[in-house]
Amino acid sequence: MRKFLFFLWIVLLGMVLFGCGSSSGSGASNTEPDSPGMEGYVINVEGDRILVVESKAQDFSSTGGVEEFYSAIWFSKAPENMKIGQKVQVWFDIVAESYPGQSEAKKVVILPSERPEGANLNEAEAIRKAFEAHDSEYMGVTAVREVSYEAGKDAWLVVLKQEAEEFEIVVKDE
Repeated sequence: MRKFLFFLWIVLLGMVLFGCGSSSGSGASNTEPDSPGMEGYVINVEGDRILVVESKAQDFSSTGGVEEFYSAIWFSKAPENMKIGQKVQVWFDIVAESYPGQSEAKKVVILPSERPEGANLNEAEAIRKAFEAHDSEYMGVTAVREVSYEAGKDAWLVVLKQEAEEFEIVVKDE
């Protein structure tokens, strides 16, 4: 009986020691993953928070959901230099389940914004001007569905989506 209790004590001590070590599973860790948790456009900036909406829609129609869904998350602790229209990659851990979600940015990388040949504005500037021109009382989540430069018209076409409504905004390249 004494040997059994000693063996049991050793096993429990080992479980406690190894159980408190670092883990590569889910949850917070000191190392950040190689790939970001989200890539999308900054559509709102409030202090140190940014609202990022994914640039690619997800299709949930096969399970009875919507055909075109854009994830959106408010990230706190964002860098100071964030502007509406920038495309970013964000690393984060836990998200409060609401829409839009809420999380803390662990890392934010601003992706380079394209400036097509002959254009004066880059993609981010065109999106920012489209948001300024978009007159909407609805202050919810707006996805950037499409952004393209039309050289013949010297203008950008920015397509914004709010729930089921779609807005095509032409931005002069000035």
